Amino acid sequence: MEHKNGFEIEKLGKEPRKILTGNEAIALGAVKAGMNFYFAYPMTPASGILHFLAANEDKFGVKTIHPENEIAVALMAEGTASAGKRAMVGTSGGGFALMVEALSLAGQAEIPVVFVLSQRPGPATGIPTYTSQTDLLFSLFAGHGEFLKIVIAPADVDEAFYLSAEAMNLAWKYQTPAIILSDKHLSESIFSAYYDENKIKIEQPKLWDGKGDYKRYSDEKDGISPLAFGGDKNAIIKETSYEHNEFGIATENSEEAKKMIEKRARKKTTLLKELKGKKTINVLGNKKSKNVLITWGSTKGAVVEAGENLKMKVIQPMFIEPFPTDEIKKELKGAKKIIDIEANSTGQLAYILKANGIGVDEMILKYDGRPFTVEELEEKIKKIKK
Repeated sequence: MEHKNGFEIEKLGKEPRKILTGNEAIALGAVKAGMNFYFAYPMTPASGILHFLAANEDKFGVKTIHPENEIAVALMAEGTASAGKRAMVGTSGGGFALMVEALSLAGQAEIPVVFVLSQRPGPATGIPTYTSQTDLLFSLFAGHGEFLKIVIAPADVDEAFYLSAEAMNLAWKYQTPAIILSDKHLSESIFSAYYDENKIKIEQPKLWDGKGDYKRYSDEKDGISPLAFGGDKNAIIKETSYEHNEFGIATENSEEAKKMIEKRARKKTTLLKELKGKKTINVLGNKKSKNVLITWGSTKGAVVEAGENLKMKVIQPMFIEPFPTDEIKKELKGAKKIIDIEANSTGQLAYILKANGIGVDEMILKYDGRPFTVEELEEKIKKIKK
């Protein structure tokens, strides 16, 4: 309705949606899942999490700490988790490289910590203020030895909220490190949010019942040993970077070592069963199409729009480890052409797909530090379809 001084804007009668960055959504999801401490050394593009949580420390009740370097960040978080408090850390590729030894410690000692890895072009300093999807394989294979890592890749602000909460709960349930893969485009872009905070609950880990002698690494059928924390007068708690027996006492005995390795491996089997009841992939666009675009992370936005315009199916895995192989194979059944789209130069998701028995026909890759646009994607997809 026009007025002499301008236009009257009619009230929509709905609650206004939240406007926030991907970094803020990651922080808020972790807060809802019970995060007590956040540790970080500033590194673009993850620094926004540190600033946001520090500014709202009293409101959220999360102690926010800026240690002297990334090694201290990871080790302080693990010490905090060992004391029974939920901790998250944030960094980019160069900082995560420094944390990898601590990541392996978390795997051996079965310490639940969430790592936020917000990607930017590398190696080394690279292009520090631009975006990329170049650390997918790094996150998957980080750490020496064999242990369960949970790797989750949100694509938008709603997924960032829900999946950071999921990462926190799963890390504590399975007593293992979880990695949230973000990137500059997701972390620092501003979105309108649709998520429902009430859907997030703090899931409690398996706790010791106080009976008998406490075994920190009790050999359980599901691989998950009951937790006790410092201050429990009835429990002697030993956590170590060495291989150990059920009590946490260091050992090099072959049978004891084999027993603990197999115990930790059973956690993945248990997790895979749980994930069958969770949504691990998104299927979007024209779901009946035999031409399929597959992508991950923040590239989803442009890919989905291009897919909708070209009437193609779009598949986006949200879990990278454990990888939702069966779910993706089901959606690809009968596909005529599969096009992998990523912001890196080597097709890292295509590598993971191939390792899981899934081949792609073509790849569209971008690695100049800029996100895809819908227009350029449509042009490249049309050329492939011809």
